[in-house]
Parts: sequence; structure tokens; C-alpha cells
Amino acid sequence: MKIGSLFLIALVVLMVGCIGQEQTTTPSKFGKVDLKVKLHYDKNNQYLAKIEIVNVDNNTIRVARPIYFITVKYRLFKGSEELKFMGPVPTSLPLGKESVVDLKPGESVSTEYRIDLCWWNVTKGEKYRLEVIYDTREVASKDVDFWRGILKREFEVEAKESCQSSR
Repeated sequence: MKIGSLFLIALVVLMVGCIGQEQTTTPSKFGKVDLKVKLHYDKNNQYLAKIEIVNVDNNTIRVARPIYFITVKYRLFKGSEELKFMGPVPTSLPLGKESVVDLKPGESVSTEYRIDLCWWNVTKGEKYRLEVIYDTREVASKDVDFWRGILKREFEVEAKESCQSSR
């Protein structure tokens, strides 16, 4: 009888503790995110890219914002050959709290960047394959952690002008 009573008391205490506990959401660095990119031609061999990182998980996830040449990079291919990038490359410090965002399920963070095909040695009238890459695997951070991984989207683009005449 004593064991049954102790078991019953322990069960009641456990249930009361669980009922009284507040549910909190702690952003995770693990989960599922998706990369959405909308690309359209603007002018002078330049494309506008809307880059969006979407939480497709059921939990809140902390992600690094899409930042040019830190978490977002571009590669251009002619056939299977990668062309050498000759565009601007900024320097950066490790990412801090201002560079990350907590996304609830279904939420997203987005930005727009201009991609200039003249950052590579392109030929007028030729078609290329552009990779837009969100890569946080090696990104340095300062006192903050976030989702780590790589996502890519590919597009066929065309050099509509020669680079010398488009400037």
C-alpha cells in the first residue's frame, strides 16, 4: 500500500509540474529552411535577384540574414566550366546578433541584390548557368549561432550586351 501511495503522489506532483510549466520557444540552429530566388533581367547585363530564406520546419529557427558575399555568393558557368569571378568582394567581421533573425514556422527573411554578368568574362549573345548560393557552413560568428548548411538555385541567363559597351 505504501508503494502505491508513493507512486500516486509522485504522479500527481509530476502532472501538476507539467501543467504549471509555461511553454517557451527557443530558436534552434537545426531545422529545415528553403531558399527561394526570383531573378529578372534589368539592364546592361544586370539581373535583380530577390533572395528569400524561408523556415519550412515546425519549430522556430535562427538563420543568418542573406548578406552579399558572406552568406550569399554567385557562380557562373559556361557549360561545365566555372568562369572566374572578377566582381567586388567585401571584407567582413564575424556575424553578430544584428546579422541573424529568428524565423517562426512559415516566416522568411529576404533581400534584393543586383548581379552583374560583367563581373565575369561574358560574351554578348551567349547563355550561361548562374548559381545563387546561400552558404552558412563556414561563416564566422561572434557569440551567436544559427542554421548551418548550403542551399543552391540555378538559372539560365544570357549576356544581352557586351560588357565594354554596357558601362
